[in-house]
Amino acid sequence: MELIDRYLHAVRRNLPQGAKGNGADDIVAELRDDLMSRVEDREEAKGRSLTKEETSALLKDVGHPLMVASRFRTHQYLIGPSVFPFYLSVLRIVLMIVVAIVFAVATSKALFGGGDLVGTWAHAMSDIWLSVLLNAGIVTLVFAVLERTNFPAEHLVKWVPDQLPDVLDKQKGQWESAFEVALGIAFLLWWTGLIHVPNYTMNRDFRFEPSPVFMQLWWPILALTSARLVHNLIQWLRPRWKVMRGLLSAATAVGGLAILALIYRAGQWVSVVSTGMKPEQAAQIQESLNLSLKIAIVVVGVIWTLQCMGEMYRLVRGRAKA
Repeated sequence: MELIDRYLHAVRRNLPQGAKGNGADDIVAELRDDLMSRVEDREEAKGRSLTKEETSALLKDVGHPLMVASRFRTHQYLIGPSVFPFYLSVLRIVLMIVVAIVFAVATSKALFGGGDLVGTWAHAMSDIWLSVLLNAGIVTLVFAVLERTNFPAEHLVKWVPDQLPDVLDKQKGQWESAFEVALGIAFLLWWTGLIHVPNYTMNRDFRFEPSPVFMQLWWPILALTSARLVHNLIQWLRPRWKVMRGLLSAATAVGGLAILALIYRAGQWVSVVSTGMKPEQAAQIQESLNLSLKIAIVVVGVIWTLQCMGEMYRLVRGRAKA
């Protein structure tokens, strides 16, 4: 029975930490009884004692010591089967946002940095794999930790069907929602200085400088963009939160109009600094550019006003139905 003793010793050595000690003695004793019962059954069927090869075949049928010992572990998976669909869903969302941010930043660099759009995108594609692997690893690590704290199981118990979106609700596509969220994140990263877009143009004879009004409104713009990002996330991930979504949409629309009005009152939004051309030419470019921006601000203001009115109407109608 030396082979069986060696087998049981291997199982005991690979038992999880919590099963070692007196618990391991009970496990090994129970496993020994099972093995000896199997040996007796086979010996009775053959009418003789088992050879070493036959005992080895019996132990092989029982399983590798690592596999037998793993049956006594609390967690058999890095991410369990009940949590795995949620892991895949979150992983897809995170990676979609990462990809959208990379391409949004690459597009901004190409448009404002004077680079080639296709070449910039190709360079972004070559660098995107590191971001994808890093974020996938972070998501996997987070879910592995959550798996061991039983957070997903508690979340599943608390889930109720009432959280499902209405059939008639118009929901944006996955990539459209991801791109909106990614643009908001990319803008916040740029606005806070965490990412940098080169401040030069394709024409080396002049450069653009923003009006001081934008620095004066730095905090309001940051707050507005953050609130809009939260709105887009709720619209994408929690479509049933209609009241919260409506309030955020109306608040950001009103706030956007207020900020837009302050920006409009500045009268000048960009300065053209000559670095090689004649000052008169720079002044003409500055005048034309500010006129274009003035028209754009008015158009955006009209659109936001209509949007604000629409959000207010939907919010009031939704509360009336409730």
